[in-house]
Amino acid sequence: MSCAITGGYVIQCRDAVGGVEIVYLIENSALYDASGISRVLTDGSGTVSAMTKATNKRFWKFEVPRATAMATNGITASQEMGTLYYTHEVSFPINTRNATIRNIVTTLAKNRLTFVLKEGDNTYRMYGKEFGLFLDSTEAGSGTALGDRNGYMLKFSSMEREDFLIVPASIALTLETPGP
Repeated sequence: MSCAITGGYVIQCRDAVGGVEIVYLIENSALYDASGISRVLTDGSGTVSAMTKATNKRFWKFEVPRATAMATNGITASQEMGTLYYTHEVSFPINTRNATIRNIVTTLAKNRLTFVLKEGDNTYRMYGKEFGLFLDSTEAGSGTALGDRNGYMLKFSSMEREDFLIVPASIALTLETPGP
């Protein structure tokens, strides 16, 4: 089967900015109904067009210090097997190490999560829509010097059938609002 190429790429003005400003996350199951059908609707262009969260579920906001969080996405393909999937990775720090944060990190480790990140270019991107990201590892500790992090660095990853989705600002404004 041949897949039609429908566009190219032209170098634009150099105005791109990297980094992650805010991390929002939710249990992946909160975006699906009891039959496993996604509550998140997208159009063919890779943009979320509507989102309905499960009752009383919402995205939780994690603020991140400047220049400390990141997200990556990639394509993994096998010519021999005829397969293609997308990898998503999100990592961010929590600069606190106390009982409350310990319990939050433990809960995140037990869940399958969907993330929406407000990235440095003011674009909201959703990662892990279908299968969700899992916490792969943490680095936590006191640091050595007075200026070192006393907290956690969390690293999540996923394998998905589709790449990230763009979340319009109008929908991003409702992330922290509990579902109906």
